[in-house]
Amino acid sequence: MDFPFVKEAISQLFSKPSCAMYPAVESIAAPRYRGRISFDPSKCINCLMCERVCCGGAITHTVEKTEEGDKITRSFNLGCCTFCAHCQDFCNHGAIQLTQDYHMIATKEEDLIVSGTFIKKPPVKKAVPPKPAAPAAAPAAPAAGETAAPAEAPKPRDDGKPVQDPSKCVYCTICARKCPAGALTVDRAAKTWALDEDVCVGCGTCASVCPKKAIIM
Repeated sequence: MDFPFVKEAISQLFSKPSCAMYPAVESIAAPRYRGRISFDPSKCINCLMCERVCCGGAITHTVEKTEEGDKITRSFNLGCCTFCAHCQDFCNHGAIQLTQDYHMIATKEEDLIVSGTFIKKPPVKKAVPPKPAAPAAAPAAPAAGETAAPAEAPKPRDDGKPVQDPSKCVYCTICARKCPAGALTVDRAAKTWALDEDVCVGCGTCASVCPKKAIIM
């Protein structure tokens, strides 16, 4: 009987395998591989930007009222996730990261849920300063040949909310359109900029998209 492949088969017995020996030998994921989501609730400010940009609708959250504040649980369903990394790219505080972990075989749905819980305390409102008894006198106009003193630049707030610098703002409305919480109102014609402090989450998106750097955090 002719065995044309016997010689080849015997030679392969003493050669190294050409395939990966996973799972006996752990394989390293390729560079920039987008695997299992890692969520750090201590960095999350609940701006909801990740939920807005999620293509697969894989991100949800629940809110429970407590004495300390809102107890928020954010969940990522890896069974619905497309691993596009939009949530990671739009998270300004680095709370979401796509790791190189590709071990996502599960026998039940709970194994594909990544979640984290944190407490969001209500914002602390500053006391309203008392009104002055009389309006301050307007500064005198500079004399001929003199230049007016530059206005004092606004300072960052203690609560992390944005502050507008009117000397730089061109009222382009980009900050209002990009605000994930809808806390900004900008009227380009009237040149007004208003912040709803109760809605603002202090995510810093407005400051990052302002082309004139007119918003201070």
